[in-house]
Amino acid sequence: MPTNTANPVLAPIRRWVLYSRTNLTITIVSAFAVLFVAGSLFSQSPTAANTASAADITATTATASVDAAVAGDLTYDLVEVTESAIAGKSVAAVAESAPATAMTYAHTYVDQSLSNSEWKTKLGKHTADAPSATLVNARPLVPVAITGPTRSEGVAGTGGDSAVLVVVPTQVGNLRITLKTAESGSGSVWQVQSPLPTLDRSEVDKLGAPSLASAPTSETVTTTAAPRSTTSSPAASTSTPEPAASTPSPTASQEPAPIPVPGPIPIPDLDTPLPGAL
Repeated sequence: MPTNTANPVLAPIRRWVLYSRTNLTITIVSAFAVLFVAGSLFSQSPTAANTASAADITATTATASVDAAVAGDLTYDLVEVTESAIAGKSVAAVAESAPATAMTYAHTYVDQSLSNSEWKTKLGKHTADAPSATLVNARPLVPVAITGPTRSEGVAGTGGDSAVLVVVPTQVGNLRITLKTAESGSGSVWQVQSPLPTLDRSEVDKLGAPSLASAPTSETVTTTAAPRSTTSSPAASTSTPEPAASTPSPTASQEPAPIPVPGPIPIPDLDTPLPGAL
């Protein structure tokens, strides 16, 4: 005959749950508590993940803002500058403005404290083409002063592109600089276009410093001046005795004037009588 065997695990639970409603309520609450604890232990909170993503976006935005503040933006505003206004600024800072780039170029161009290699390197940071030996030959050999702020105007560049003409006044004339925008590793910048601007060398030489061509001439003048001074010294020594020879003082010392003798004037013995004598 069939045997009715109860499940050894579920039968006690069934009897305990069905014993009273209190036991049923306790069982349901315990099941929910176990599920909540298991979910909090084995799953990641979506709120925390969203919070982390928002923090990453905020940090990225802050970094981009700092980079933009450092690098700056290219400006087409022609704000005139003086030589002192660009002192201490970085290459990236002056490259944002056409007048500032032109003034920096002019300041470096008239700088006498740099060697030729340093001079070319500093100029090349603001030019579209690297300075050549021809530009070095046109470098001023005397200090040239910048006498005023920039004067800028928009002009038509080569190829129909817009450009900016900046005039930097100096004591030997105006330095006219044409600039255009170009792309570099740090973004868009203003650059000095070729042919690179130079000052009138003849006007610069008028300031007084010898140029390379006139240096030998000055040495020749100095060399020829020395014999002239040597020749003039004998002439001076020869002319010194001449007044002594023409001076009548030696003759006077050889024939002194007669000294008068006191008393009556003696009558000279004459062979003939005095005129009018009886």
